[in-house]
Amino acid sequence: MRKEDTPRIHYGTIGSANTLIISSEKRNELYEKHQVICFEMESAGVMGNYQALVIRGICDYADSHKNKKWQKYAAATAAAYAKEALLHVPPAKLDERGDDKRRRKNEILKKLKTSKYKDRKDRNPARIPGTCEWFVTHKSFREWQQSKSSSMLWVSADPGCGKSVLVKHLVDSVLPTTASRTTCYFFFKDDFEDQRSVRGALCCVLHQLFTQKEVLFSDKILGQFEADRESLTNSFAELWDVLIAAAEDENAGEIVCIFDALDECDDQERSYLEKALCNFYGTERVLNLKVLITSRPYSEIRRGLPPPDILGLSVIHLSGEGDVEKKKISQEINLFIKHRVRNLGLNLTPTEKDLLLQALISVPNRTYLWVYLTLDVAEKEIGNGINKDKISQVTSYLPKTVDEAYDKILSRSRDVKEAEKLLHIVVAATRPLTLKEMELALALRESYKSYTSLNSHLRPEERFREFVRDLCGLFVTVVNGKIYLFHQTAKEFLVPNPQVTTTTNLASNLKWKHTLQPQESHRILSEICMRHLLFSEFETHPFEKDMGLSQYAESHIFLDYSAKNWAAHLRDSQIDFNLVIKIYWTSTNTDFPEGFTSLMIASYFGLTATVEHLLRMDDVDLNCKDATYGRSALSWAAENGFDTIVKFLIRGSGSKVWNRTIPLWVSQWFNMGAEVDSVDKSLRTPLSYAAWNGHVKVIKLLLRSGKANVNREDDIGATPLYYAICGDHQEVVDLLEGTGVDSAAIRSRVLLSAVKNARTSVVEQLLETGKVNLNAKDKYGLTPLSWAAEKGHEAVVKRLLATGKADIDSKDNDGRTPLSPIST
Repeated sequence: MRKEDTPRIHYGTIGSANTLIISSEKRNELYEKHQVICFEMESAGVMGNYQALVIRGICDYADSHKNKKWQKYAAATAAAYAKEALLHVPPAKLDERGDDKRRRKNEILKKLKTSKYKDRKDRNPARIPGTCEWFVTHKSFREWQQSKSSSMLWVSADPGCGKSVLVKHLVDSVLPTTASRTTCYFFFKDDFEDQRSVRGALCCVLHQLFTQKEVLFSDKILGQFEADRESLTNSFAELWDVLIAAAEDENAGEIVCIFDALDECDDQERSYLEKALCNFYGTERVLNLKVLITSRPYSEIRRGLPPPDILGLSVIHLSGEGDVEKKKISQEINLFIKHRVRNLGLNLTPTEKDLLLQALISVPNRTYLWVYLTLDVAEKEIGNGINKDKISQVTSYLPKTVDEAYDKILSRSRDVKEAEKLLHIVVAATRPLTLKEMELALALRESYKSYTSLNSHLRPEERFREFVRDLCGLFVTVVNGKIYLFHQTAKEFLVPNPQVTTTTNLASNLKWKHTLQPQESHRILSEICMRHLLFSEFETHPFEKDMGLSQYAESHIFLDYSAKNWAAHLRDSQIDFNLVIKIYWTSTNTDFPEGFTSLMIASYFGLTATVEHLLRMDDVDLNCKDATYGRSALSWAAENGFDTIVKFLIRGSGSKVWNRTIPLWVSQWFNMGAEVDSVDKSLRTPLSYAAWNGHVKVIKLLLRSGKANVNREDDIGATPLYYAICGDHQEVVDLLEGTGVDSAAIRSRVLLSAVKNARTSVVEQLLETGKVNLNAKDKYGLTPLSWAAEKGHEAVVKRLLATGKADIDSKDNDGRTPLSPIST
């Protein structure tokens, strides 16, 4: 029992975890191992992200007698001490805290910007004056717009009806961000990975929300991001919760979220959004979060979204559901036709323009896309031979469908083979390629082994832009120097969808329809990437640390793309990857390891992202060994020096580890990571291979785990230090010697081996250390000098004698001296 009631202050290590310590044995064990003076549960969520001082009040003894009797007193004393501590912090330090918070918020915002969403929006053309008016005056839209509470509007339309142009108009002109309203948007696009993800869409929406209205990026939301910064942006549920939390803020006002082309989103991820919307609009909430979604009129989307009988939900079909609406839409398309005819690159008379105009207006079931494509076809076919008869002739055979228009455009290509290759690249690419990247990809041939050999075949950017236009016409478009397909329907025209039954090309008489098989597209692009990565410049001028990685990539056209995507294209080409690996393995002059798992392959080649993906799975076997050498994924990664992968493998596998449901120390405590001291058929460990090849970072990680046996011998009796000395890896030698290894005997063995094999450089290195016994004997009683003399290695004999320490009279087990072989 203490005799005074003055609080006592303790300074030291605080143990923090997501579970209570109520065991005196565990408490004492952790104190002995880590000198932990007390335990708590709150600070674990922040200490890994930024520096902080933890002030806690002690209220129990962390044993089975734990109770809450002293909890309030402990909290009060901690708060009092924290107040006194803050009074001693200069104001300048508090300003630094503010700067630190801004820096932390900027880091989160940078991570949230997963896509260049503004560029994706501006990729769509602006509306023609007078169009989109029927929609913004529609009763359902006006009710949705004027609502003072949360509401949702689904706008459905067939392809080519102008959905994306409409959304761009809404964002830019009808629903711009104001003091009382914050408008956020995302344009889904099936072309590229970053535009197919609902999680990516939510990240971009939150980025817009927090940059346009900073007050909503509260400390609570910041803490939510930082508590799980590794996986928060990958979790739809977490991102959705952040959006709702921001909308519930008293400063939120009206928040408008517009999602264009939801049908082009990944099916699985779309279901996450649909379920979240059903839950949100099925519950009464005091906030004003409005959602507008556009998509094709697919029944599965209609079924997935909240039912229309919920108050505040509306549906608009852009094609018009009544005669009045259809008439308004038809009138707006006529405005579009008039605008396009006026701006044709043909010198038409008013009479000729009217003839063309009437021909287009007379076609039933027109869409904006059909008009745009058909006028391009008409313009090319009329050409320079302008007269009324030519216009009448051309307009008599106008494409009846968008597909017919696409086929006519591509059929006019100057080089069909080259056009087909370009389109293969565009449809398979994971992101839009720049003009320079595309030119390199098209020009690359097997005979080109370097940028130097290729450069003479490349054209100026503007000239290549014209070449692309001549090659594919309106089928592709260039926006901000990047190449895109003109419209989503262009991809659907070229690439067959195995889930959709269509008429054959023969029956439809369309030469280009469904001619690009995805596997072939990926094969072409994977071959281009791999040829590029074999350029001689990457060997003669490799990446140096003094040059930034992004700077190096920018100075080598296409490197950013080929390095990141070659493996994905190879996989999607469905080429037998094992066959490719086996062909590669012939260059190593060793037998291919049978039973080489995906994790082993990714670890061997340093495919960090692939390894991370595999480790997030709950059924991956970390310690599986190949059947040929008996080596694990950790062994292969350690040999090749991939320290990040080694760190990941030591950390462990499974969703609980990677989502941090289980703290890192728990996974290490219970051996949930890869077996660090795993031996192969030669009895070598990952540490042996890392030491052999001089991989310092890997060795530090293995030693830090506390589970690597530095004295383990393999089947020839060699230890990790033995291999480090043989390889002349001095930094590795120093590391291993620092663990307390008895290096004298090992150095003597290495010296004997080096002398026998006349490895003069190793002999020289060992002699320079002064730490080797020149007269140590092997089991035959032979010294290094004896072996050098017997083998006839004259240079080695001279070097050993020059030290003045080699005993020339030393006798072996047969009584012979080092000079005996020479005398004989």
